[in-house]
Amino acid sequence: MENLIETIDLTKRYSKAVALDSVSIHVRQGEIYGLIGKNGAGKSTLFKTMMGLAPKSFGEVKLFGDSSNSGLNTAHQRMGFMMGAHFFPYLSARENLEYFRKLKGIPDKNEVERVLKLVEMDKVKKKFKSFSMGMKQRVSIANALMGYPDIVVLDEPINGLDPQGIADFRHLVQKLNKENMTTFVVSSHILGELGMMATRFGFIHNGQLIEEIDREVIRNKTKEQVIVKVSDVEKAAYLLEENFESIEYTINGDKELVILKMTDRTADIASLFVTNGLSLFKLDTQEISIEDYYLNLIAEGGVKNV
Repeated sequence: MENLIETIDLTKRYSKAVALDSVSIHVRQGEIYGLIGKNGAGKSTLFKTMMGLAPKSFGEVKLFGDSSNSGLNTAHQRMGFMMGAHFFPYLSARENLEYFRKLKGIPDKNEVERVLKLVEMDKVKKKFKSFSMGMKQRVSIANALMGYPDIVVLDEPINGLDPQGIADFRHLVQKLNKENMTTFVVSSHILGELGMMATRFGFIHNGQLIEEIDREVIRNKTKEQVIVKVSDVEKAAYLLEENFESIEYTINGDKELVILKMTDRTADIASLFVTNGLSLFKLDTQEISIEDYYLNLIAEGGVKNV
């Protein structure tokens, strides 16, 4: 599948600080690409550099396969971008978006009404200065969606949204992705929500891309684990190694084992322990979250630019 966005060893330095360190990302057509990282990891800097809002120090940006200045300028016109809520405080949502419609050269005068309905702000009449943070985010998202862009880049779009607003946003992104084949790049530090939305992930930490991975692959890696509490954890570990080939586990404290990828063998594990004289205090299954996966990547310290 074609890469609509590609960066090659993209680097951004501010004096002695390195905000991006040889980042190479690949966003394919039709994806919902989730960029995951804590605050200060480099997500916003990557977006600014990619969109031409901040000069790069080194490396290359390709949009729609073109890295020339003219090609990038043309590509930016095919993209919607949201970073913060920068609007005129004394204008309404409709008036603000009408200004940006004209600025973007979008001829359809009905476009403002269309995107306001998408984010459920078409009935709001008051001025932008009186909006809640969630309402401001909705207007920012609407602005990014104007003109039916091929790619929509959204930086922390669910900040300030209430639970219903977050769910509405997720459904909207998935709907536009499915119906219009719109490619989305969405950053967030709310990893659980991004995990339900994205079809592919990029994990960034301290300005470095640690890993890019498809949703199905990460689901296989984050399958449920078995949590076991027993009377003798060392004997339990010995029994597991003797009876199950290539078993993966960790020991937590003096009584708990965490066993990976064995949720279909819980009955066998329980029987093994009990028949060998161990007291079994607990046996539960638990899913590994994307947060845990990301934290494990950081702990491993690996960088896996693809």
